[in-house]
Amino acid sequence: MTDRVRKIVIVGGGTSGWMAACYLNAVLATPKTDQQVSITLIESKDIGIIGVGEATLAHIKHIMLAIGVDEGDFMRCCEATFKNAIRFDNFHVKGETFWHPFTQLTNANNFAIVNLWLAARREGYKGSYAEAVAQDPAMCLRYLAPKNFSDAPYDGLVNYAYHIDTILLGRYLRDLSKQRGVRHVVDLVTDAGQDEAGNITHVCTAEHGDITGDLFIDCTGFRSLLLGQTLGEPFRSFNDALFNDNAVAMRVPNPEGHRDIRPYTTCSAQDAGWIWTIPLHQRTGMGHVYSSAHMDKEAAEQALRDYIGPASEGVEANHIAMRIGRSERAWVKNVVSLGLSGGFIEPLESTGIYLVELGLSLLRDHFPTKSAMAPFARRYNRHMASYYDEIRDFITMHYCLTQRTDTDYWRDCHEHGAIPPSLQEKLELWRHRLPTENDLDYTSELPAFSAVSYNYILAGMNRLPENPLPAEAMHDLGFARAMLEDRRKGIAETVAQAPFHKDLLDQIHGGG
Repeated sequence: MTDRVRKIVIVGGGTSGWMAACYLNAVLATPKTDQQVSITLIESKDIGIIGVGEATLAHIKHIMLAIGVDEGDFMRCCEATFKNAIRFDNFHVKGETFWHPFTQLTNANNFAIVNLWLAARREGYKGSYAEAVAQDPAMCLRYLAPKNFSDAPYDGLVNYAYHIDTILLGRYLRDLSKQRGVRHVVDLVTDAGQDEAGNITHVCTAEHGDITGDLFIDCTGFRSLLLGQTLGEPFRSFNDALFNDNAVAMRVPNPEGHRDIRPYTTCSAQDAGWIWTIPLHQRTGMGHVYSSAHMDKEAAEQALRDYIGPASEGVEANHIAMRIGRSERAWVKNVVSLGLSGGFIEPLESTGIYLVELGLSLLRDHFPTKSAMAPFARRYNRHMASYYDEIRDFITMHYCLTQRTDTDYWRDCHEHGAIPPSLQEKLELWRHRLPTENDLDYTSELPAFSAVSYNYILAGMNRLPENPLPAEAMHDLGFARAMLEDRRKGIAETVAQAPFHKDLLDQIHGGG
């Protein structure tokens, strides 16, 4: 079958490149026959990797299971901790906090749980939505792990993700890929050859000559060597909707004997952006994401050091210019872009690795023959564009619904002049009723954010509709109170079962 794609060449390493190598090796594995697919990954030792403590979404467990990765082994090698939720500080107004948990509860007795909470709130109930319905905030505040010592890999008391060291994750997946037969070439790609139709036929390397392939995966980061530079695919910036375009990151050692390792990501709004806190086993990743139109890099670094305090003394700062947006098409000719090479949305909701996972899952479902790239690429591009645009809307919502007007940055967010029309339409609809899955512009077996996630953010920003649909307004207030009491008992039961986060980490990492 000469039409089969048999040679995959991945250009670029890091998390996206080695995750692609591992995953494609697993899902395309065939017996040693003439239909065997070979995978080659080329990376340069001279090109640095953007490596900071990174938070993930719960979907990473699906990819790790598909690859066949042992959870404990993966966590040990990547300095990983557990992540139960994201806490947002000062986004709506100064002094307020809200949560985005992983718990995805929808209905009780055919009524939307969020409407039951709204009914109780109208009658004087004071608890926040996330804390009323989800176990995660209570577990986070008590530094509790999302699973027990005896729970099966990738299973637990609640849904969860991880905080990981992305450099260590890339190395871990590299070693696993090489053990499983992926060819690793350490060299600099200097050029690419094309046929008359514009397809890439080979990449030229400094020391290994020409390396040919049928399908090329561009994992070259913001440089976008194949998709952007060689094929000239236009880039669509999201900076009109999302102002933040730079970050400064630091790797802060944890204090000796430190035990209060947060099982959640913290996003703390600042004068011209926000600061992340991502706790790893031996250190904490901290970074300041900001708008260069509202703050210069020196002030941004100083703001981060002031936030961290004395622990930042002597710690090197890594400045990162971010290209926010997406390529018009993620798949052009026989080149598929993954990760930063195809697009990036600022890391407020931890979508960086998720978009790599999503691209790989889509590629599995749209894996082409050499003569039929175009129809697969068209559908792949339609899906990826809708995912990027929907996530852009979700992230933009965290800013444009703010009530802060204390700095130029927050005034610009509050008086946003470039809210995407797709988000404007949804926000207008959600003034009158709650979000539903039908309102969202993508479909996937691994959706980044469901209608439940939108409800968490809308509740946190005090933008849920006060007047539900008539049928939903007719339910008995007593039932709403009973539902909240039932959730309170369920949350207490889960909290009582959960071990201390650091105790479980000690078991996994070998410290106790």
